[in-house]
Order: sequence, then structure tokens, then C-alpha cells
Amino acid sequence: MALRLRPACVTDLPSIYRGEQDYIRRWEPGHEEAWRLQLERHLTCWVENFDRLTVAIIEEQFAGYCLWTPEQDCAELCTINVSEAYRRRGIGQALVDAYAVAARQHGFTCLRLSVRPDNPARLLYERAGFVCVGSGANDYLRYESQG
Repeated sequence: MALRLRPACVTDLPSIYRGEQDYIRRWEPGHEEAWRLQLERHLTCWVENFDRLTVAIIEEQFAGYCLWTPEQDCAELCTINVSEAYRRRGIGQALVDAYAVAARQHGFTCLRLSVRPDNPARLLYERAGFVCVGSGANDYLRYESQG
């Protein structure tokens, strides 16, 4: 398995949309309608932060992505997703690492993300050095990494 991370291309947007849709359907099915109504806002975020959108490719196949945004003094991981067929292969870790490196290259020492308490990705974030600092909207756990 040869993993390659690269900046997103416009042609990746349909795969990113499907990844976000799959997440909502799996983890937050009760919010799917609200998510759809906010699609233009999501698309605007993706486009406005396109230079902070990284995709993972395996054997020329789209395998995942992550997007971060600057939020005051922190770099916020807005979304990260690994396609189901490619999970448990270290791709999520590679994407988290890429986010951390890119954010630090842009001068951020505070990295932040939110995750549902029942999402197994919490373990990935904890292994990457993120620490739970409380809870936020919709009972999401807030994690930060300093340094």
C-alpha cells in the first residue's frame, strides 16, 4: 500500500461530499436534513479553505481527506474522513500528522478539534497527543494539542 498525501483538487469535491454525507448518515442520522440545508455553507468553507484541504490517495484511489481552518489563535481540524475500504491502515494518523505539520508551518502552536464521545477516532487523536479539554456544542468533546 503506497499512501500519498496531496493538496486537494477541484475534482476531489464529489468524494469529499460523499465522505461528509457518509459520516452524517452513520454518526448523526438525525441531523442529515439540517446538514443538507447547510450544504452551501459547507461548500463555501471547503472552497475558502481549499489550500488547507489535504487528500489521501492509495493506488490512485481517493482514500480520505482532512480540512483545517485558522480560528483565532488555534488551527481547528474541521473534518477528517477515511473511506471505509481504507480504514485501519494508518491513513487517519497520516492525515492528522499532515494537519499538525501544516498548521505549525503556518505559525499555529495550538491545534484543536471536536469529536463525538462515541467516535472511535478519539483514540487516534489521543495517540497523536491531543488532550480532552471539555465539551462543546452537541456534547462533542473538545481536544487540544499544544506545542
